[in-house]
Amino acid sequence: MRKKDINIRFIAEKCGVSTATVSRVLNEDARVSKDTRKKVLNAIDVYGYNLSAAARPKVHKVGVIMRINNPDYNTGLLRSISDYFFARSIQVIACNSERDYSRIPETLDTLYDSGVMGVILIRCPYLEIKEHLNPRIPHVWLDCNDSPEDCPNICCTQSDHYTSGQIAALELLNHGCTRPILINGIERSHRTFERNQGFISEYEKKGIHLEENHFLYLPSIKDAFSESQDIVRYLLTKNFPFDGVFAVSDWRALGAYMGVKSMGKSIPKDIKIIGFDGISLASRSVLNITCVQQNVSQLAYSACRQLECLIDGQTVKNKHVIVPTGILPGQTI
Repeated sequence: MRKKDINIRFIAEKCGVSTATVSRVLNEDARVSKDTRKKVLNAIDVYGYNLSAAARPKVHKVGVIMRINNPDYNTGLLRSISDYFFARSIQVIACNSERDYSRIPETLDTLYDSGVMGVILIRCPYLEIKEHLNPRIPHVWLDCNDSPEDCPNICCTQSDHYTSGQIAALELLNHGCTRPILINGIERSHRTFERNQGFISEYEKKGIHLEENHFLYLPSIKDAFSESQDIVRYLLTKNFPFDGVFAVSDWRALGAYMGVKSMGKSIPKDIKIIGFDGISLASRSVLNITCVQQNVSQLAYSACRQLECLIDGQTVKNKHVIVPTGILPGQTI
């Protein structure tokens, strides 16, 4: 075997421990048991691992892959993830996977080559990329695009999207909205499906059937604000009957608000609007938008805790974490 092939991952594999454990042995961390320390040091001696290289200051790293379709949400998550690992002297490398999934394998390889101990994937699929995952590196999904039923063995954290849809529907129903439209992005993910189903369920309880043309899936060619503003203006121009809007993000909700106002309609008198996220500047910029608010700090903490457990070789007791949401009151309902 070539000397350059003998690295910290090789030693960890031979010892049946994580790379973090090998690193702790090299750094004389007191948390490592005597038996594990002896096993690792013996492997280093047997395979001739270059201790002079290993003795250099080790930078522990984790990777984060996220998409650019919801920058405020992603920035909030990344800030909380960075704070969590900074407190543990671990560096976070954030990568952007653009608007599609074709570059995720390439991005993963870049992170693997940089020596990350684990990866958090935000709003990314599992089934589509599972063949590209390095089995020796732990991965955690935050808002996975695939349903938990389709990938029961991965660790993932997400908001309670079904209940979020119910909360939004009840808020509109309680204020007399019987003909709402739902503004979604083009991506028909598990999250979108769950939110829409929760929304539909509350209207069906009231005997109100929502037609398919009340569910809008915008192409994300332009920015979310402009697309939502344009579609609302178009619907009002065509006299499409609606009295409420549930938008998949605060920026889409703000776009809908500006579209309604530009057509001379009153909010919330004529049309009521509720957004989703409750974390961006959009929800508190022009006015306070009523929205379903995600608990970003709790989402980030749960994902980080899962990844930390996997890195340390521990069993994750709850692989699928569901974080509750709630209403953030505003002026649009």
